Amino acid sequence: MTKTMYTTLLELPLFQGLGADTLTAIIETCEMDFHTAPAGHTLWRDGDTCTGLTFLIKGCLDATATSADGTWRVTEELRAPAVVGLEVLYGSRRTHRHTLSAQVASRMMHIDKPTVASLIKNYEVFRLNVLNSLTSQVIHSATPLWLPPQETTEGRIVNFFHCHVQRPAGYKVFDISQATLGAYLGEDPRYVARALATLAHEGLIRTGRRRVEVPQFERLLHRYQA
Repeated sequence: MTKTMYTTLLELPLFQGLGADTLTAIIETCEMDFHTAPAGHTLWRDGDTCTGLTFLIKGCLDATATSADGTWRVTEELRAPAVVGLEVLYGSRRTHRHTLSAQVASRMMHIDKPTVASLIKNYEVFRLNVLNSLTSQVIHSATPLWLPPQETTEGRIVNFFHCHVQRPAGYKVFDISQATLGAYLGEDPRYVARALATLAHEGLIRTGRRRVEVPQFERLLHRYQA
């Protein structure tokens, strides 16, 4: 295995902490599919079956989730290095919950489900990395549900956004109308519009027609949930 390949794998989630000999054994015995997705290419859609893990080596992906009633959606930016599919690879629902597309030409590696099972079985560090990743995802999902209620409309909007993102950091775009957001919050759309204007004035979001753009989600949380 070349040094370049060794370095690449070592930087990817789930492979960190593995030694050179272990990585050499993995690359020699496990099938890995390397490919490049052109900008705009859709890798899979919400509801497609998850067949394995996809590692983003270089580039940037857009992950879009749509509400159950189809009235709004959120798009999150995933930057390399990242792994996609772990939370739906096993369990009762083994279908993707997001539509994933390449924002720019992106280099990826895919390993199928039997290969993942083999890595989990045979390599303790890989197994521990999987457990740590899943635990982190559970914590991120559960944390906003236990936060105290916010007294302001701005805070309630931030809590709503927080409950519907994969990762509480980075760039997000919410495609949602003020009327829909107000309905979810039980709030008059006029007050929602006023609160969004306040957040925009503070430089935390940018707004447009059916669009709330959050350049740095962590700044939004720090201001209203610190």
